[in-house]
Amino acid sequence: MEESLMSTISFDIADWFVGAAGDPRELAALRITVGPQAVPVTEVDDTLAKTVRRHIYVPAYDVARWLVVNWWRLRWEPQRKERTFDWLLSHSMAGIGGGHAWPALTFASDGERIRLQLSAEASPDVAAIRYLNNIDLSVPAADFERAVDQFVDQVEARLALLFPEERELTELRAELADERKSDEQASLCKLQAIAGIDPGAAPHGWTEAARRLIDRTGILAAQEIVAANVSLEEAESVIAAMQRSPTVVTLESAHLYPSVGLTAELPWERGEREAAALRARVGIDSGPISQKRFEDLLSAKIPAPTDSWHGSRELLGGYRHDVKQGHTSVLMTARNEGSQRFYLARLIGAAVGASGDQHVLPVSTANTALQKFERAFAGAFLCPWAELDAYTDEHGTDEDAVADAAKYFMVSEVLIVTTLVNKAKIPRSRLQG
Repeated sequence: MEESLMSTISFDIADWFVGAAGDPRELAALRITVGPQAVPVTEVDDTLAKTVRRHIYVPAYDVARWLVVNWWRLRWEPQRKERTFDWLLSHSMAGIGGGHAWPALTFASDGERIRLQLSAEASPDVAAIRYLNNIDLSVPAADFERAVDQFVDQVEARLALLFPEERELTELRAELADERKSDEQASLCKLQAIAGIDPGAAPHGWTEAARRLIDRTGILAAQEIVAANVSLEEAESVIAAMQRSPTVVTLESAHLYPSVGLTAELPWERGEREAAALRARVGIDSGPISQKRFEDLLSAKIPAPTDSWHGSRELLGGYRHDVKQGHTSVLMTARNEGSQRFYLARLIGAAVGASGDQHVLPVSTANTALQKFERAFAGAFLCPWAELDAYTDEHGTDEDAVADAAKYFMVSEVLIVTTLVNKAKIPRSRLQG
């Protein structure tokens, strides 16, 4: 099923207001809407005008320039655990500056979708403007690209009409277009953006090191590695630790049944579907996966010995020495049996989604589509929702029942609670319990 071409995000100019002669940064009535219901991000309470409106008066040129200059990072960089000043400059509209009442709207990518977040304001700012809506929605990345292109088209057309001598935006956009058209340039710009680096601003030697990483791991694994917010030097250490790990598993079953993505699927939907498909193909019809069945599937004993790894936990995973047979050395840091099962199930998911010649299977904490796919795959593979739903219908969802469910499915209590929350069977407040 193909996604509709109707965009789920738009930057619309309702009206223009001519500024001082020769000044291309004229005010415009800008309206941003997002989601299938076209929720107005820019709905504000203007306390001076004593009116509520769905647009803001800001320089459209500044918005267009900010979107073009930060295009690669907006399109590809994931949300970080800590929103640094640098990240906010490139991802929050409040970073546009210039003294206008910008929304503190942030954009973060998981590679497939762009998440937009904005908190409603309790009181007006110094400009007597108060943003009214809480926004936390994600849109397909293709919709974001299309919306940005259409908005910049509008601004460029206006400039060509009133200020034909103004060339900066046109030149910036032409440079971006050249980068997007060249496969080699686009790959490097994308990798830098995922790493939180403005394209062209990488430190000396970074590009060469990134190319070596791509040659070693493949482009998909390289992207996940830099998204994990580790340096390229750290990444080399992690990969070396994977290769020398004494824990070796067989992922042949994942290799035999490669992932088939559907355009309209969300990463967790794809993960759940692939997990159900793999269970069926290897003959696990229903119920928990016994320890012996799980060990047979991986040709390994569990719990496995842990590695003496003292580096970052942001990036772990395995190294496939033999892609066809799936013989994979696994960097194992978890001691708990349930945690090991979940981690190894994520690794199976990583193999299902990997390219045929990919040796490194990253398991990261990055806010990426692959991480979401892996976690959903692991949860559904070990603890299918229909069965957990039936189990909790019979046994309840209190703390004791959750503990019993975790033992029954041989997973952590955190996984049980998270699944029940995500499926809206228990309130989200239980995650903080």
